[in-house]
Amino acid sequence: MGDSFTELMTRQTRISLSVSGELLEEFDGLTESLGHPNRSQAVSEAMREFVANRKWDLARRGKASGVILVTYDHHSRGISNTLTELQHDYPDVVTATMHVHLSKHTCLEMIAFSGEASRVRALAKTLRAQKGVLDLKLVTSPH
Repeated sequence: MGDSFTELMTRQTRISLSVSGELLEEFDGLTESLGHPNRSQAVSEAMREFVANRKWDLARRGKASGVILVTYDHHSRGISNTLTELQHDYPDVVTATMHVHLSKHTCLEMIAFSGEASRVRALAKTLRAQKGVLDLKLVTSPH
């Protein structure tokens, strides 16, 4: 009952995650290379970074410029056309795109943007929800 704020903030909660073996192997290798003493510390750091970045993205108002990086499986039915159509739905923010073939099955779409942050977030959210999208990164540039 007499727990201080500091004691409450330092309590650890055990969680369980399901990830591919390949991702875990890559994560563990990077964790070791960066000198983290254990996987838990590396996951905690990754989670803190994720939360900080997303809070910043969500709080941002006004104009934003940058790039959306969309990695997708181009064999997923209709994904290429869907991504193109979605970009055409946001002519007020999409300024340019570049398509890169990463492998036989995987492509990277780089979508440059400049416009209202709320519209950029809406575009990113819509793109991320498409079947066949493997990863999406939103990188903003200070101006």
